[in-house]
Amino acid sequence: MERAIPRRIGYGVHVTESEAIPMGGPVMLQTVRVAHGLTQAALAKQAGMSQGLLSKAEAGAVELDDERWSRLAEQLDAPVRLLRLPVGSVVEPAVVFHRKRSSLQVSDANRLRARLDLIQLQVRGLVGERVRVGLERVELDDDGWVTPQEAADKVRAALGVPEGPVSDLVATLESGGVAVLRRDLGTTRMDALMSWPKGGRPVVLLGDHAPGDRQRFTVAHELGHAVMHAVPRDDQEMEADQFASQFLMPQQEIARELDGVTVPKLARLKARWGVSMAALLRRARDLDKINEAGYRRMNIEFSQAGYRTNEPVDVPVESPQLVSRCVQARLQAGETASDLAYDAWMTTGAFVPAYLDEGMVNDYGRAHA
Repeated sequence: MERAIPRRIGYGVHVTESEAIPMGGPVMLQTVRVAHGLTQAALAKQAGMSQGLLSKAEAGAVELDDERWSRLAEQLDAPVRLLRLPVGSVVEPAVVFHRKRSSLQVSDANRLRARLDLIQLQVRGLVGERVRVGLERVELDDDGWVTPQEAADKVRAALGVPEGPVSDLVATLESGGVAVLRRDLGTTRMDALMSWPKGGRPVVLLGDHAPGDRQRFTVAHELGHAVMHAVPRDDQEMEADQFASQFLMPQQEIARELDGVTVPKLARLKARWGVSMAALLRRARDLDKINEAGYRRMNIEFSQAGYRTNEPVDVPVESPQLVSRCVQARLQAGETASDLAYDAWMTTGAFVPAYLDEGMVNDYGRAHA
């Protein structure tokens, strides 16, 4: 809990660092700083305070005066009320799942996890209970009573996915109350992140750089993590891949189509199933539709043709709509951008480019009000 701040501090009277008031527990200041890719030393310098004081403020060990909070808020383009918010008081901390390349820097990974934590807060404020979450967890156990393939089948059924390919994976997830947002992640070494806090809404943060086929498999992979892995498991990456393969390419439906695979056939199947030729070839091997020697031979053929980096057949990139629809509905109902920014724990200046497209700003003159 925050302590009441003496009136002299509240009215901007200068306090020395030794006069800072004790608090109790970490606050969101650190999350916002990390999401901006700033070190403590860099932010402390920008805000005109010592790194030691900033560290204590992030840990909730001291309370700052209004002037210092304002300087931090200005540097981070965030409301003071967000910076002072106790961690976990609105949205419980959640495990963040992501597929990454081995060369992803730790700083980038931490920045994106922090960014997803903030987006969880934003989505909660913007969507709230307006859209029901129809997805349920299907946790695995060490006894193997439920396999990743069975979990994928359960989720397909829960989301009402008909037989055959998932025509629009993002729309399918959003129909189940999953919030999907597409953003510039600041790196091409990660395609997507997903978190599902206890009692909260599953949220997927998509990069805007990945081709459609890779995006779809990555999202299905992250969905597998969120559904199956409440706690880390030794084989969780393999299990998430198995979930994604079954979700996007159900064995009972695709097996017959993988008979006698060739490169031209894989290209045709890519257009139909919306996954990469490499994923289809791996699926054929896993379902014993091609032996190991044939699998290696076709991979060599892929490499010689340049398909490792640039496959033929473009799969359309899917566009999220759920959060945008909620924002537009609230604007149509008479709320302003400032109202929505407050609920999203954002400044209006940060909210408008993040959640309003040009059409919304033009349609609703209140956008900047």
